[in-house]
Amino acid sequence: MGNKFLKRIMFFMLAEKSRLESRRDKLVKNNIVTVLNLHRVSPDTGSAYKAICPLFFDQLIGYLAKEFHICLFGNFKQIKTNKPKLILSFDDGYKDFIDYAVPILEKHNVRVNQNIIPYCIETGLPPVNVLLQDFIGKAPNELLKKIPIDIDTTIIDRDKLGIKASFLIKYLPESEFIPCRAELLKFLLNYPEFLCASVMTKKDIMQISSIHEIGAHSFEHLSMENQNKGYFLTDLKKCKEYFLESLQLDCDIYCFPNGSATAEQIGLAKEYGFQNVLLVGEKYSDATSGVFNRFTLDVSSMAEAKYKSFGRRALLI
Repeated sequence: MGNKFLKRIMFFMLAEKSRLESRRDKLVKNNIVTVLNLHRVSPDTGSAYKAICPLFFDQLIGYLAKEFHICLFGNFKQIKTNKPKLILSFDDGYKDFIDYAVPILEKHNVRVNQNIIPYCIETGLPPVNVLLQDFIGKAPNELLKKIPIDIDTTIIDRDKLGIKASFLIKYLPESEFIPCRAELLKFLLNYPEFLCASVMTKKDIMQISSIHEIGAHSFEHLSMENQNKGYFLTDLKKCKEYFLESLQLDCDIYCFPNGSATAEQIGLAKEYGFQNVLLVGEKYSDATSGVFNRFTLDVSSMAEAKYKSFGRRALLI
């Protein structure tokens, strides 16, 4: 049997109805808020950075809207419901959110959180690790060898190679990340035919901000655990100013890139006026603290989606 077939069988068993109903009852009883983290929704572009297919996303949102009360960080405390509470939290501000996700969300009358990166909005460029994964997924082998970072091009699986290449750069400290990004962009932007991700404009964000909840995903998408205190405090300040001056929005959501944060940084973000601080963690969190762990919703089947939307095997707090 192939790995994909075994994976489908496993998720079919994990999504067994009685198991999900048991978890559903506990989520309601303990007033637990589940936060699911998503990124891109688009048809397959050939990128090594995989998106959720729009047709599947439509089915997924229909299921989630039926099983959960989907809410926002700004209103979940006021909502009274006999369903588990769920927040859908998107990162990075991709253009395909406008093109594909927004119409589907409107169809199901669902509002979500979208966390944008001011640097990306102003430059029109997605995070460099995402552009790199686009390139790795689509470029011919001879060009992969010319990428100006040390990657193992003997890896045949382009998706795995893309993930490994992304990890090489996205956790670098600022002093290394900035020159690395500049060198990669100088190379990658010579090959636009192999790049496919794009980001929302300020106009796009302002148009959806009356419906969907907009947060800051840092100013330029560096992993914060590896940055010094001065850099982090400047980042918080730049995010607040950008939202007020460029988007005319008062932002109270700070989403740490790659879920990378120290306890001190989380506290500083709260002190700076970000009432809701978002991590990853693949676990539940005490929503009353204003610090939210999120479950990554990287799914390709409804059985997998059901299992992961109910918190995988995470302990119910």
